[in-house]
Amino acid sequence: MSENGTAEAIDGDVRTRLMRAAELLLASSADGRISTREICSRAGVTAPTLYHHFKDKDALLDAVVLEGFNTYLARKRAVAWSGDVFEDFRAGWDMHVSFACEHPAHYRLMFGNPQADQTTPAAVVARDEVARQVAAWGADGHLKVPVEVATQTMSAAAVGVALHLVAQRADSTHPISTNVRDTIAQALFHNEGDDAAVGVSRPARLLLDALPPGPLEPLRPTEVALLREWLESLADQSG
Repeated sequence: MSENGTAEAIDGDVRTRLMRAAELLLASSADGRISTREICSRAGVTAPTLYHHFKDKDALLDAVVLEGFNTYLARKRAVAWSGDVFEDFRAGWDMHVSFACEHPAHYRLMFGNPQADQTTPAAVVARDEVARQVAAWGADGHLKVPVEVATQTMSAAAVGVALHLVAQRADSTHPISTNVRDTIAQALFHNEGDDAAVGVSRPARLLLDALPPGPLEPLRPTEVALLREWLESLADQSG
């Protein structure tokens, strides 16, 4: 190997050590706060070495977040989808919670701050894939609620459960995960054997989701509001 190649290998190794040190410290931290000094000590380097590889501690943590999202996407895309809405929802949920329990430090950085603007490319891809999947379920008439409501409900519930299990250092098979998962599924999806699902409820929901958010020519605004009200009443009926 050339001298340049050797130097690159050493630099790569140090960068990896810094990321692993940050990850391990975060996993063992009660509040998710770690210092530059702790990271350097754990990695066996000095502060100038950290700043040689990363602009600052936040840049180091950003790199850990990006790595986490890439790993998450790989796990998500490896899930075998059956075509059954309930089974696929459970499989996606279980993958999400398992990832959190197996990678607590990554998960805290990725989802632990509700105000964080997760704009890394992998994060955007992950959100878009979820949105497309839920929209497809809505288009097929599987949802009892609007697509946006279903998407936000799934996300809030899964992240909330995952963060709770991470904080408790619990396993992903904990009953709280399966209980919330199945409760959410029953709340969001029509059962194929449910008579209400094959009556006017499902087509009303489909039409409501298809309506544009603004004006709807040639109807007047008051007529559009009334149409939405009627469709919501039909879509929400339980029998």
